[in-house]
Amino acid sequence: MQDHLAIEVRGLSKRYRRGAIGMSSLREEVELFLARRRDQRPRRASREFYALKDVTFSVPAGSVCGIIGRNGSGKTTLLKVLTSITEPEEGEATLRGRVGSLLEVGAGFHPELDGIENIYLNGAILGMSKSEITSKLDRIIQFADIGDVMETPVKRYSSGMYVRLAFAIAAHLEPDILLVDEVLAVGDADFQRKSLAKMKDAAGEGRTVLFVSHNMAMVRQLCDIAVYLEAGHLKQIGASSSVIDAYLLGSTPRSTQGERTGTDELWGELRILEPSSETACDHLKFGGDYDFVLRLGASQPFRRGVAEISIFDQEGARISSLESLAEGVDQFDFTQPVEIVFNVRSLGLLPGTYIAGFSLFAWGEEEPRLSVEACLSFEVVAATVNDAYWPYLREYHGIVRLSHSANLRVPGS
Repeated sequence: MQDHLAIEVRGLSKRYRRGAIGMSSLREEVELFLARRRDQRPRRASREFYALKDVTFSVPAGSVCGIIGRNGSGKTTLLKVLTSITEPEEGEATLRGRVGSLLEVGAGFHPELDGIENIYLNGAILGMSKSEITSKLDRIIQFADIGDVMETPVKRYSSGMYVRLAFAIAAHLEPDILLVDEVLAVGDADFQRKSLAKMKDAAGEGRTVLFVSHNMAMVRQLCDIAVYLEAGHLKQIGASSSVIDAYLLGSTPRSTQGERTGTDELWGELRILEPSSETACDHLKFGGDYDFVLRLGASQPFRRGVAEISIFDQEGARISSLESLAEGVDQFDFTQPVEIVFNVRSLGLLPGTYIAGFSLFAWGEEEPRLSVEACLSFEVVAATVNDAYWPYLREYHGIVRLSHSANLRVPGS
């Protein structure tokens, strides 16, 4: 990574007034509405509020920086200020080098021009000569991979085609700074993976990437650092993993009323306890021993029950499942409350925030009779195990530590 700063933002503020001229973007209107709803202070008669307020941060050259926060936190407004689409109310932003941006689907395209003509148009806007653009044309077309429509006016493109071509142009015309908003979510999974790899390559070549996304798994995978915005204010900046964890922790309560499916005759409650005790835990020690206790009740007799607890990370990926039948608990009948106790020993989840839910099945049925997607959130905190020299941390060791041992041997001796 280079020593100098590619982006410097100092005291940036942007104020809006509901109904003002120029508020033509539906997305921006929605974000501003959400931001205003979270502001509990009395509204001024002018109906003014800040989408950004005194935001200051810097991004070193060659970094991939994620911008995260809830809807209405100011992420899109920030990118629009950085790309000079919107003028700030106060403060300033300095971007060193040629800037390429991918903000909204179709932005920067002339609808009457075809794909190839728009490639040349975007290159000219970046200050490139025709010969420079021509030298990259084949690579752009190959990366976009949208078939024979390159010679069709882009007004006839689907959203996915727009994004494919727009990203291919933005990435291959080699700007010093690449600003990418949520639009990659429109593309398919293969194109997203290809785009992430391209952004990583750009950073490896010394370019700087600013990436806005609600997909925390993608931000964690791609970004070195992250900027966390909340209601227009800078909440935190630092290493992406720690900033993401702070954001997710702040947006998830310790216990939650998860989405429930099932009949009113059934109910359930999930707790995490210290072994052989009734002490509930929501901060678990990595490598520690715990009992996941699922308490079930029914107003009518329930036959041949099978219970399951599912554990997810904060990005929604399933990490593990605890199943009663697989752990030696036969199908069970109950007419009064029962508890299924899953004894988890040497907890292998690495530090981070996790969510647990449960399901109750009747044996032989594919759909659960009762299911609660998320009824409990808990933290796993760092700790050493087996006299290791360092604590196991998520950013270095992944999500789950496999139970294992190691030894040294010399073949043939």
